[in-house]
Amino acid sequence: MLDAHARMGEAFVANPALGNYASMHTSLRLTCPLPGPLTLSGGRRMGPDCPLSQLDDVRLIYLPSFQIVDPDMIIDNLRGMEAFHAWLRARGEDGVLIGACGASVFHLAVAGLLADRHVTLHPRLVTTFRKLFPAVPVDHIDTMSVSGRIMTCGPDSDNPALVLRLLGEAFSIAVAQSLALREPSGRPGQQSEYALDPVVLRAQLWIRERFTRTFRIADLAMELGVSHQALIRRFRAAGADTPRAFAQQVRVDSAASMLLETNRSITEIAQLVGYADVASFRQVFMAKFGMNPSAYRASRRTGAALGTARSRTDQSFPIVP
Repeated sequence: MLDAHARMGEAFVANPALGNYASMHTSLRLTCPLPGPLTLSGGRRMGPDCPLSQLDDVRLIYLPSFQIVDPDMIIDNLRGMEAFHAWLRARGEDGVLIGACGASVFHLAVAGLLADRHVTLHPRLVTTFRKLFPAVPVDHIDTMSVSGRIMTCGPDSDNPALVLRLLGEAFSIAVAQSLALREPSGRPGQQSEYALDPVVLRAQLWIRERFTRTFRIADLAMELGVSHQALIRRFRAAGADTPRAFAQQVRVDSAASMLLETNRSITEIAQLVGYADVASFRQVFMAKFGMNPSAYRASRRTGAALGTARSRTDQSFPIVP
């Protein structure tokens, strides 16, 4: 979450279109359910930013996993946290978005937030969880479970996906997509749209940082130290089409998110993602989605999608190990 929050700031700075339509001031605060410093795995300690009592106007709560040596002793880790569980239950009843990874799912169960909800757990925790909370459906196969405003994941390797989903639901789908596309996929079996050729990878990242601006492919080639034609050849060899087509894809995908998440006009969205000619934008959009921007917005837009784009100030993201 710390990294994702920092990257969210980078995404707004690099892409004026994102900052223009969904600019917001966020604060990321770490807190602890018990007095004293936060103790990380390995013994490192860090002080919390504030106690639970000082957290107000909370938009998102993120519970990272905590280390468990013996799953059968997990209930001992939860003792003495009645005040925290009451606070967590109140936030859940208020409709605050809550995500938990690994053993932190037990906090949600103790707080009474998992009634009739499907959760995902690490396989080594499933047996103990079922003994303690037999009425809660458990899945140790799916990467993540989303049930209303509660999200859970199992292994730590699935944690990045949970964090991005939380940010997407709390703020903007476009923001979450921007964060996800800044990094190649690291999970086995997942397809990444990033090429393996390091030159093409650097080119794609360069384009993503500048897709809302006017730039020349020749400038990109010069930045990478290759010729224009050599860059095009390497893109095609990597199965990534051409640099110009890649830039077009990024622009249209961003525009599609904005159509769902904002009330901006088609003309304004086209300009924000880098199209000076609205007619050209409509043509490219039609080629990819099979419908014009207005029809796309009308057919797929929902009230829930609009809700993720609301701007709020001074948001707190409690991180409670």
